Amino acid sequence: MRRAWILAAALCMASVMAAENKIDTAAAIVPAAPGTVFTQGEPLNFSLEAAAARPAKWVLADWQGRMLRSGEWPGEGKGVLTLAALPDGYYTLALETPGAEFSGLRSFAVVPDPAARRRNPDTFFALDSAQSWLARPNPGNVRHPQDGYATVSEAARRAGAEIVRERLSWNQCEPVPGKYSWDQFMVNAGELSKRGIQVSGMFHDSAHHAKGGGDKLPEDLAALYRFSRKLAETFKGRMTVWEFWNEQDHERYSTEPAWDYAAAMKAAYLGFKAGDPELPVAHGGIAIPTLLNYCNVMMMNGMKDYFDIFNIHTYEPLKDFPKLLDGIRAYLKRHGIADRPIWFTENGSAAEGPGRADSYIAGIKAHSPEQELLVAEYLPKMMIYMQSLGVDRDFFFVLPPYSEQLGAKDWGLMRRDFTVKPGYVAFSNLTFTLGSAKLEGSLELGDGLRGFLYRQPDGGQTLAYWSVSELDTEPNRPDRRITGQCRRSFALSVPKGVYAGTDIFGTPFQADASDGKLRLTSTRMIAYVNGLSGLKPAVPFRAVKKSGAPRRTEYDRTIVYRVRLSDDFVLSTGRDSVDTGKERAALKLEVWNLSDQPKTGRLKITGCQVEGLPGTVSVPAFGRTVLSLAITPEFGRDYTGAVKVSGTFDGRETSPLVMPVVAAAKLVRESRRTGLARSDRPEAWRPNASGQMTILRNDAENALKFHTRFSQGDFWVYPEFRLKLPQESLRGVYGISFEVKATPAAGVKQMLLMAVYGKQREHGEAVFLKVVPPSEKWEERVVPFPPGEVDPAKIEMLRLGLNSTVPDITYSVRNVRVIRTAK
Repeated sequence: MRRAWILAAALCMASVMAAENKIDTAAAIVPAAPGTVFTQGEPLNFSLEAAAARPAKWVLADWQGRMLRSGEWPGEGKGVLTLAALPDGYYTLALETPGAEFSGLRSFAVVPDPAARRRNPDTFFALDSAQSWLARPNPGNVRHPQDGYATVSEAARRAGAEIVRERLSWNQCEPVPGKYSWDQFMVNAGELSKRGIQVSGMFHDSAHHAKGGGDKLPEDLAALYRFSRKLAETFKGRMTVWEFWNEQDHERYSTEPAWDYAAAMKAAYLGFKAGDPELPVAHGGIAIPTLLNYCNVMMMNGMKDYFDIFNIHTYEPLKDFPKLLDGIRAYLKRHGIADRPIWFTENGSAAEGPGRADSYIAGIKAHSPEQELLVAEYLPKMMIYMQSLGVDRDFFFVLPPYSEQLGAKDWGLMRRDFTVKPGYVAFSNLTFTLGSAKLEGSLELGDGLRGFLYRQPDGGQTLAYWSVSELDTEPNRPDRRITGQCRRSFALSVPKGVYAGTDIFGTPFQADASDGKLRLTSTRMIAYVNGLSGLKPAVPFRAVKKSGAPRRTEYDRTIVYRVRLSDDFVLSTGRDSVDTGKERAALKLEVWNLSDQPKTGRLKITGCQVEGLPGTVSVPAFGRTVLSLAITPEFGRDYTGAVKVSGTFDGRETSPLVMPVVAAAKLVRESRRTGLARSDRPEAWRPNASGQMTILRNDAENALKFHTRFSQGDFWVYPEFRLKLPQESLRGVYGISFEVKATPAAGVKQMLLMAVYGKQREHGEAVFLKVVPPSEKWEERVVPFPPGEVDPAKIEMLRLGLNSTVPDITYSVRNVRVIRTAK
């Protein structure tokens, strides 16, 4: 069984590297279709590159490796091969010559004619195309199409995409204030618009003249407002959604505090709405779907009134989706934004691991045939699971080819030569079959089976079904392999008749219900059966009505506050609070007026004693007033507090700025710290890593040594310390302190302390707390538990570890202590 599927996988690969002295079939055969995607009714024409043209036999096979047809290439290799019409599906062509000069395969797809598709501009299924970045000319890619932008745009159209996510660069578009150059961004907007494809546009860089530059958030909020307004005006009719920034909760894309992002988001929102009032706006996509405290602080700063769509990303395994959505819904309810649509503007597969095959580009890995099939399996399962959990729109990441993690992780539904992989065809059939249908709920089909029932516009029902595989039930693994088809049978009670269906790639089949039972066989790959009626879901889907816009506010949204902190403050690793090493700390408060009228008002600052605050403040139109202040924060018993800036201008209240503060040094100095029992014993820590991990006792340094060697994939190590309850309960604990060092310290990507509400390995609700990365010398780290985010009484396990950029890393920990109430 496994051997048959591996053979089928091998026949799916379109860019197998040519053996020595052989011609790569993928490069030799040139399909007369963009991205090798033919639509129904198009001639299936193929030619051979001049250097490869020679007498040859061609062999056509389906995606499972079954030979369908064969023949001699016309004109002894110099003519055009025209295949007879084929049903929708994913196919391969092989070449044979007496001298065995060809190796590998050329894949191609046949998909429905876009004219035959039902259009649904509000469809759930979407793609992240990122084409202005990922399809631009690349001299290092010898097989890059010269018309990369048109190729990707047309591939999106032929896949049935109604909306894609795009990116642009502020610094490229406005290198000099007021001087605009839209370059490939306008080209791509035009390519997509003329094909009737909506675009969610986004930028996450700053122009240098806005005192940001690169990935730094802009400091000049008026410049950000003007650019956002100009974008909305210029691209009106071509863009249907705007996003501001990308993954701001991850230090890769932002190093500033959450309240800085909130201020910038307010300015961008106001600019977008000034340029195109009807266009919805999304905040920057949240990178960490467990929603770090950074995300709470964003909303504490009044940001909920400055976006229409809640925007988030995930690359988690399928099994974790229910837990993620439970957390997201609780977060939205907590912050009064449960009425906003939930969009996953990036949802990609990490299930297949890093690329295992060599590509034709040095240093870049590619998906193996088996990995391509794993992504194809993942994509429709992922989207249907997300839809069933109440998500409003999902964008698969990503359409064009893209590599990261030192070239090892292969993203993209297209290969480096911009030909499509099986996952693309799975998406095309998904949109054709369910793009205009309404989810009714799930059906109980039997053990190891999943079924979701949809209602079509004509009233008929469609069942999407598959067998549960390890992809549904296991964590992401870098070494995952296909372990079989997971073939299972089931029956539906339906009227007598012949029912039509399609496999994952759209290839049709028929099934006869002669005795009131429609008997079907399911595999790990999704399939669909149409024309059903009268079926009732076991678990009905109940969509939550979303308003899609902030509630009307009476306050003045155009007054926006921003702070510039002095060296008296230390920003927390999570960028969700500041520590004040001094009783009295200096800062500059910026009061921005993003309107065309000058305004005068009074400020109110709470949570601290403040010096230097004037009685009234006047702010010019589209300008700012800067106040030099000194504050003495006020702290509660838990040594935390929050400085809040609000005000009333021209009789109207304003949106607040909230800056959480913590007195870490005071917490350590005045609280009682006790050792965490057993934390110095290797056997008390459960190994938990993506590589080979050992935990040893270092008696000379009274420490534990955690050593891990990785082979491939995402390098992480998070050993688990399970608390013995109730005697080791953390009730009343304010935080954890410990000493740590690492070798090599430069290899530490990030360090986290995870407070876990459960004891199951890699499971359970967890709060991720950022830790200052270790050096190669012993240093103490203090990690407070943020009030309202961590409930110490619910903690059953701690994970203390790191993500690595190197394949061999060691870190040592000692003196783990809990911080309790004051003496």
